[in-house]
Amino acid sequence: MLREMVLRQKRHQVLQALHPLDLEIEKGEAFGIVGDNGAGKSTLLKLICGTCFPTQGEMEVRGQVAALLELGAGFHPEFTGRANIYFTGALMGLSREEISRREPGIIAFSELQDFIDQPVKNYSSGMYLRLGFAVATGFDPDILVIDEALAVGDQGFQKKCTDRILDFHQEGKTLLFCSHNLYQVRRLCQRALWIDHGQVKAMGAADKVIDRYQDAVRERERILREKPKVAEADPHKGAICRIEKFRLLDGHDRPCETFRHGDRLVAEADVYFREDFHGTPGLGIAVVRNDGEVIYATSSTLAGKELTRDDNGLLRGRLVFPHLTLLAGRYSLTFMATDHHNMQVYDAAEEVCPFTVDYPGSEVGIVRLQHQWE
Repeated sequence: MLREMVLRQKRHQVLQALHPLDLEIEKGEAFGIVGDNGAGKSTLLKLICGTCFPTQGEMEVRGQVAALLELGAGFHPEFTGRANIYFTGALMGLSREEISRREPGIIAFSELQDFIDQPVKNYSSGMYLRLGFAVATGFDPDILVIDEALAVGDQGFQKKCTDRILDFHQEGKTLLFCSHNLYQVRRLCQRALWIDHGQVKAMGAADKVIDRYQDAVRERERILREKPKVAEADPHKGAICRIEKFRLLDGHDRPCETFRHGDRLVAEADVYFREDFHGTPGLGIAVVRNDGEVIYATSSTLAGKELTRDDNGLLRGRLVFPHLTLLAGRYSLTFMATDHHNMQVYDAAEEVCPFTVDYPGSEVGIVRLQHQWE
């Protein structure tokens, strides 16, 4: 800054951490925020909490805000735990009488009765976080902002924290929840916002936004893993067999790219095998998630099904999933020309026929397994 003042030359760069966005959160709503590190999530929460201010646009917050941006942020290390309770309450604009009324409940929740009159600089990190959570949630705010702050203490105390947050929301208070734990966001929030490099990528129903975010993360990881392939001049020249055509069809044999959990899905391919091919021609089909993970693979020869040749010398195979068990996500198909041993892949059409699966439930994973509770 001194050099800029003296030399009158700009010597710094401006980073726009958050691009303009239009966001309205209703009273009593549980709203999630997801994205990679450095995406702008914490900047947005700091704007809402009033710890920093926008350089353009308008921000309006109605109601008292309690923030768990960094648990214990603002505590004075030389003050005792009890003094920091009053200190934080005063910063929130509460009277001494109101703080005194809530003090016993905050101390009881933190489970720090034996240490509450010790300077917090002597606290362990777990004790510090316990007091921070108890103080942030103990003054009954209208809006609770949480930024990666549910991993507090041991499992018993974590359950207490989760129960308090759920009770807080059930009382009609507003919850803003930012976390890399997407399961918690999915379960706690009705709507969600996905931010990437300071820009809005998606906003809407939490399940849909999280599905899109997870798809993008998997695709990015896959690109990082893949190595460039050397192109061949004519990969099928003189080939003993080749995949000619492939199709993805719905339950009415119509081309389709979007399915719902439970729908009928048909994968179909035409394969050319030369007359001098030795052995039993086979067609293998694999379902692949968009990060390259093979979800399921099978072949006509494994099922004992023999492909027959049509008038054009092509063999057609159809793999039918009568009730699709995949959970929400983006997938594709890989078709393989094999023999009866399934030891050799003579030709393959890899990760073609991309499709999306929608699932209305809240289960986590890749497929929904048939089950019952007893």
